[in-house]
Amino acid sequence: MSELRRDIPCLSTGPNRTLAEYLAKNSPTFVRLEAVRKKGWDNPEGDRYWQNRREQSDKATDDSALAFYDMTKQIAEEMQAKTSALTPGDLGTQPFQVLDLCMAPGGFTWGTLEYNPDAIAYGITLPPEIGGYKNWFTLSAEYVKYMDITMLASEFGIGTIPTSHPDHSLFLAERPFVDQRFQLIFCGGAVLRSHERSEHRREFERTRLTTSQLILAMQRIIPGGTMAVLLRRPDAWDVVHLLHQFNSFASIQLFKPYKKHAVRSTFYLVAKNVQPEAENANAALEEWKKSWSRATFGGDEGTGEKDPEMDVEAVKKVLGEFGPKLIELAIPVWKIQASALERQDFTKTRNDGRKKQPYWPKKRG
Repeated sequence: MSELRRDIPCLSTGPNRTLAEYLAKNSPTFVRLEAVRKKGWDNPEGDRYWQNRREQSDKATDDSALAFYDMTKQIAEEMQAKTSALTPGDLGTQPFQVLDLCMAPGGFTWGTLEYNPDAIAYGITLPPEIGGYKNWFTLSAEYVKYMDITMLASEFGIGTIPTSHPDHSLFLAERPFVDQRFQLIFCGGAVLRSHERSEHRREFERTRLTTSQLILAMQRIIPGGTMAVLLRRPDAWDVVHLLHQFNSFASIQLFKPYKKHAVRSTFYLVAKNVQPEAENANAALEEWKKSWSRATFGGDEGTGEKDPEMDVEAVKKVLGEFGPKLIELAIPVWKIQASALERQDFTKTRNDGRKKQPYWPKKRG
C-alpha cells in the first residue's frame, strides 16, 4: 500500500470529515495538496515508488545506516536554522541537559552538542538486537538506555500488569532518568518495520509510541524547556487535537525538512517555553496516559483498542478556537509536501501508465 494511501485519515469518521471540510473551505494550500495526493494514491506507479523506498530503507547495510545518520544530522541542522530549537537559551539551570528519545542513529544528539558543546546528552533507544537502528553517536553506558520505550509501564502509571497479557514479561518497572530534568527533549521515534514485536501490537503501535514519548518527556522537561516531536499530517484529527493541547501550555511552530522527507507527510512540532506544571499540561498528560493504557490493554482481548472519537460539536469548537492558527502553522508544511509530490513521476503519470504530455501553446502568427 502506498505511503499516501496508508496515510489518509478515515473520512467516514466524524472528526476527520469535519476537519477536512473545514480545511477545504478555508485553505487553498490544503486543497492543492489533497489534489496532488490523490493523483499519487490513484496511480499504481505511486505504490511501486513507495515499495522501492521501503525496500531500500530495509537493507541493513552499514552504508545505508551511515547515510541515515547523515540525513538526521542534516535535519537537525535545518531544524536549528529554521526554529532555533537546539539552542533553547538560558533557563537558569546548569548544566544544559538534552534527552533524545528514540535516539538512534543519533543525529539530533550530534546536532545539539554541535551548537551546545558544554551540554550533557542522554538517550533512550530501541536495542538493535530487536530491530532498532544502529546508534552512530556513542554515549557512555550511564547516559543511554537501550529499551523499548513503549513498555515502560510504571512510567505511564500502571502498577500491575494483567497476567493474561501476552507481553506480560516484557513490561518494565524502570523509570529512566526519573530524577533529572532537561532543557531540550526530542521525541523523534517512528514505528519500525524491523522491530520484533507481537502481532497484536501492530494496529496500535503508532499511538503507543507517540504517547510513550510524550508522557516521559512531559515528566522530565524543565519549565520553559523545548520539545521537538515527530508527527504525521497536520490535517489528521488526532494530530490537530495534540497541537491544540500543546498550544495551551507552550509556544508552538511546525517544521518540515525541506531537503529530506519532503514527499512524506511527516513533520516536527517544535514546542518552546513548555509549562509542564500548567493545568492544561497536566490534563494532557493524564489523557496521554489513558490513551497508552487503552492502546495497550483495552478491547475485548485486552491487547488494545482505539481511543473513542470526539464528538463532532467538540471538534467544531476546537476548530473555532484553533482552526485559523492551525492553518497558519500548517501552510508551510503543506506547501513543501505539495511541491515535492508535484515533482514526482507518479503524480504526472496517467492511470494507463503513459506520462501526461506537457501542454505547449501554439505560437500565434
